[in-house]
Amino acid sequence: MRLKKLPAIGLFVIALAAVAAFGQAPFRAQIDFPFTVNGKALPAGIYSFIRDASVGVFRVADGKNEAIAPILTRIASVMPSVSAVVFDKVGDSYVLAEVWIPGEDGYVIAVTKASHEHKVVKVK
Repeated sequence: MRLKKLPAIGLFVIALAAVAAFGQAPFRAQIDFPFTVNGKALPAGIYSFIRDASVGVFRVADGKNEAIAPILTRIASVMPSVSAVVFDKVGDSYVLAEVWIPGEDGYVIAVTKASHEHKVVKVK
C-alpha cells in the first residue's frame, strides 16, 4: 500500500493537533538567579518552559538540567501580551510560582505561604 502525499493543509492540521494535544509551544527565558521547581534546585541559565497538557505539567529545562512543575491550577486575569514566569522570593531563595502565556490564563505552579515578594521575568 502506497501512502499519498499529504497536501500542505493536511500537514498544517496535523501540526495544530499535535500542539493542542501536547500543549503550548515552548518559550525560553533567561533566569539570572538560581531557583527551585517542585523542590529541585536549578542554576541560573536560559530555560525552556514547555506545557504538557496531557499530564498537566510544565517541563523546565536548559539542556543540562530539567525539572517537572505540576500545574496546581489556572488563574484568570487580563491576558498577558508576552510570556512571563513569576518567582516567589523569600530571603535569597526563588521558587517558580506562576507561568503566563499570551492568549491563555496563568498557571499556578507553587504557593508560598510565608511572607514573600514576586520577581517577574518577561520573555522578550
